[in-house]
Amino acid sequence: MKHIRYVLFLLLAIGVLILYYTNVTVERNKSPQRLLWNHHKGPPPSVEIHHLPAPEWLKSYTSTSLTIPSLRKAYPSAFGYQDIWTLPTKATTSSFKITNYRSQFSLCDTITVEIVARDVSNRIKSTGGDYFFANIYDFDSRASSPPDGDIVDHQNGTYTVKFTLRWAGTVKVTVFLVHPSEAVNSLRRVRDYFPARQIFIGKFKSNNQTTKTFCHVTTHMYVEYFENTSGIVEFCNFTDSKTGSPWFCIKPAGFPCSSYEQHSQTEKGAIPILHLMHPRERRLFERPVRLHSVGSNVFRITSKGPTRSTCLPHKLPRCIMGSNNKGSIPASGYYYKESWESFNCKLSHFAIRDIKLCLQNRVVYFLGDSTIRQWFTYLAESFDNTKFGNRYVYNANYRMGDDIWRSKDNNITMNYHHHGFPNMIKWVNTTDMHYMANMIDELPAHTGTIIFISIAAHFTITNLDFYRTRLLSVKQAIKRLQTRNADVPVFIKTANTRDMDLIDESNWFLDQINGVLREEMAGMNVTLIDVWDMTTCHWTMFHVHPSEEILKNEIDMALSYVCPSIL
Repeated sequence: MKHIRYVLFLLLAIGVLILYYTNVTVERNKSPQRLLWNHHKGPPPSVEIHHLPAPEWLKSYTSTSLTIPSLRKAYPSAFGYQDIWTLPTKATTSSFKITNYRSQFSLCDTITVEIVARDVSNRIKSTGGDYFFANIYDFDSRASSPPDGDIVDHQNGTYTVKFTLRWAGTVKVTVFLVHPSEAVNSLRRVRDYFPARQIFIGKFKSNNQTTKTFCHVTTHMYVEYFENTSGIVEFCNFTDSKTGSPWFCIKPAGFPCSSYEQHSQTEKGAIPILHLMHPRERRLFERPVRLHSVGSNVFRITSKGPTRSTCLPHKLPRCIMGSNNKGSIPASGYYYKESWESFNCKLSHFAIRDIKLCLQNRVVYFLGDSTIRQWFTYLAESFDNTKFGNRYVYNANYRMGDDIWRSKDNNITMNYHHHGFPNMIKWVNTTDMHYMANMIDELPAHTGTIIFISIAAHFTITNLDFYRTRLLSVKQAIKRLQTRNADVPVFIKTANTRDMDLIDESNWFLDQINGVLREEMAGMNVTLIDVWDMTTCHWTMFHVHPSEEILKNEIDMALSYVCPSIL
C-alpha cells in the first residue's frame, strides 16, 4: 500500500511540475501571436474519432533538445474521420454516357453527358461530392475542350456535363474520377485541421558552427505540443513588419536569431497526408482512373463551312487589360491545332520576333512560384536561340532570383523573383526571401513596366484563410502601385493542374485556391490569366510544370492583352 501511495504521489508531483514549467517565450516579441486562421478546438459534432500513431520518422526527428511529438497530441480533433459511409465511390464501377448520342453531330451542336457514381458493390451512390475531370479530345486535329461550365452535381450520385462542339473531326469523351466524395471530405478535414502540413528547416550559423531547427508560419505547429526536459520552447520571430506575414523558427541553443542563414523544406519531405488519416481513409486515394462509357463515347463532328468556331453569338473583341476580370463565362476556351482559342477576346499567336516587338522598351517583372518562372525561362531561352546576342544571367540561387535577362537590341529587361515564406524549395538563402507585397512596393512605377504574378502552388500546405490573408497583402500592394501609376499593367496567373497522382498537393486543393484567387481579384484593375482549363483539357495531361505547348499558349494569351494590335 505504501508503494502505491508513493507512486501516486510521484505522478502528482510530476504533473504539477509539467504544468508549472510549460511556457513559451518568443524572442523579439513577448506577446502571443494571433493565428491567421480559425484553429479548431475540437472535432465537429457526430464524428467518431480514431486515433493514429505519428509516423516513426517524425518521432525520431530531433533538433537540439527538441523532438517532434505525436501529431495526434498536437491536433487531436484532426485524427478522426466521419464514419457515415459504408462503401466509397469506385471508378471501375462508375460510368458515363452521352444521353443524346448520335454517330454524327454538326458544328456548334451540344452534347450532354451523364455520369453515374457507383460504389464497389455497383450500387448508385445516394449522395454527391465526387470530384471529376471531363473533357473531349480530337488527337488528329490536336484539339480538346473542357466542359461548358462546371460539372452539375445532382446530389444523388448522378452528374451532368455539357460540351459545345467547336471543331470538325472525330471526337472522344473522357471522364476521370479524381477523388471520390469520401476522399474529398478527408482532404477538407486535413486542410482545415492541419494548416501547417509541411515541415520546414532553418539553418543557423554562428562562430563557424551550424545547426538546424524547425520553422513555420505559426508557432502552434510546435509550441503547445513539443516535449523536452524543461518544457520551455523559445522561438525566433521573423514576422514581416510591413505585411504582417508570420514566420517563426525554434531558437537553437547558443545561436542568436540573427544567425538564421538558409531555409529548406525538410530533407525528409512533408508530413504525408496519408499519415494524418485513418487506414480506412488511405484506401480512398488511388491514382485517378478513367470511367468506362455506356455506349459509344466517340462520334464525328461535320461542317459544310468553317472547320471550327467559337459558337458564340458575337464576334470576339480585342483583348483589353482588365476586361476578363468582371464576370464569368461558361468555359474559357478550347484548343485547335495546338492553339488555345479564348472566349474572352481574340488572341494573337506570337512568333519570337513579334514578342520582341511587343516587349520592346519594357521592363518585365515575373513574381511568384516556379510556374511563372517557367514563363521567364521560356522567353529568355527562346530569345537566346536567336542571333541577337542577348545575355541571360542566372543568379547562383536561380530558383529564388533575382534572375535578370537583358536585350540591348530591343531594350528589354526581364526579372524573376520567387515569393517569400512558405516556400517548398530546398536550401535557399534567407536573404533571397522577399514577400511579394514588399517587392511590388519597391518596384518602380515607370511607364513601360509590366508585372506578371503567380501565387498559389506553395499554399496547398496551408488553409484557405491563410491564403486569403496573403492575397489581401498583395492586393493592397497592387493598389498602392496603381496609385503611383495607374497605367502599369498587372497580370495574375491562376494555378495550373498538377500531376494527377499527387495527394499532398492535390488538384482539389489547387481548385479551391483558384476559387479564392478569382474571388479576391474580381473587380481589381488586373488582368486574370486563367490557365486552369488550359491545363485540365490538354492532351499532354497533368504536370506541375506544363509542357511547352501549354506555356506558349499561356504567354500568347498574356501578350494579346499587352499588345492587342501587334498582329
